[in-house]
Amino acid sequence: MPAHHARPWTRRLLAALCMLASVSAVDGTPVAAQGRRAPEPPPVMRMRRAVDLGAGRVARVRTEIPMQGPGAGAWLELPDDVVVPLHEGSPTVATATTGHGSLLVAFASERLEGSPRFAVRRAELGEGAPRMEEARPITRPSAPLGSAFGVAATPTPEGFTVFFQELDARDQTLARTFMARVGPDGVPRGATVEVPVPWGIAAAAWNGAGYHLALNYPAGNGVRLSMVSLTPEGSPQQHPDWASAAGVVMDVHLATEAGRVMAYFRGGPTGEDLLAADVTQIGQWGREPPAPRRVSRLDWHQLIVVSAGAGARAVR
Repeated sequence: MPAHHARPWTRRLLAALCMLASVSAVDGTPVAAQGRRAPEPPPVMRMRRAVDLGAGRVARVRTEIPMQGPGAGAWLELPDDVVVPLHEGSPTVATATTGHGSLLVAFASERLEGSPRFAVRRAELGEGAPRMEEARPITRPSAPLGSAFGVAATPTPEGFTVFFQELDARDQTLARTFMARVGPDGVPRGATVEVPVPWGIAAAAWNGAGYHLALNYPAGNGVRLSMVSLTPEGSPQQHPDWASAAGVVMDVHLATEAGRVMAYFRGGPTGEDLLAADVTQIGQWGREPPAPRRVSRLDWHQLIVVSAGAGARAVR
């Protein structure tokens, strides 16, 4: 997509994400019985994402950005009520994926003294509770620092690939994307490179010959799911398409199933449906796609989790 198209896309996406994330804002404290109303806490933009650990276990990545005051950061919620801080003290974006018998968490934060800009943490998956290894910093290419904007990760035959995104320091209507490769052991491999992907990434998947990226495209009455494929080196292979109608599109996951690439996401007239779409074939920009398949109801307190070979389901 030409740069002049990418700019309004990113600007509108920021506004749309802030609006949609407000559904997770902290509720005000209720009135105490026969007492004065306690001060309401400042609203918090809270985002959560679930990942399947196998054997019926689920982990959740949670990020929070208070509208005022301290408290921003990211945390990993593991089974048995174990909470692992990933980064605290500044706005952070984070995601998680599994592969090669491991859980990999990737996050990008606003830099604090002594903290990495991009980082990953790994845990071996087995019968017991996952034990997170120490964070490993991802070397960022030399470029002006921007605001942490997004992150997506996928397992690959050689390990994992992570796409970190920032808003351009000189033009915050443009996203900059950095692609990093990580080994199955959680150790970064090779140089992190900037790739020509100026659109907001919602999810990523290895498609057997490169990558499928799910993109958020703000439309006049909501958000569209758009798709684009990349070469293994990170070059877009076509113009992004329209992969859903405009409306509610949140909590997007990509999965490869029997040689197909499936997108699972929150949508529907009121945003309370778990929807599925076959996005193997990249379509065309400006052409309405087939309607997605409804998998189940998805209440607002629920998240989407995708299990290998079993599709997607709703979890708390």
